[in-house]
Amino acid sequence: MKAVGYDELGSKLGKTILCKCGKEHLIQNGKEKDNDGNMVESTLLQFYKCGDKTYLAGIGGKEIS
Repeated sequence: MKAVGYDELGSKLGKTILCKCGKEHLIQNGKEKDNDGNMVESTLLQFYKCGDKTYLAGIGGKEIS
């Protein structure tokens, strides 16, 4: 489990993020169910993949600093 306070959120996320590996990776959005039960993209949790690992990048469209 990871807890993130509002003061730990940085600037608005773009479409990519610079990884520790030195490369830019595409930001992906999580999914949630809408009122009709359909799965839709959500910016509540945003992540990126580097190789076989997945990293949390942002919450609500803002970068985790």
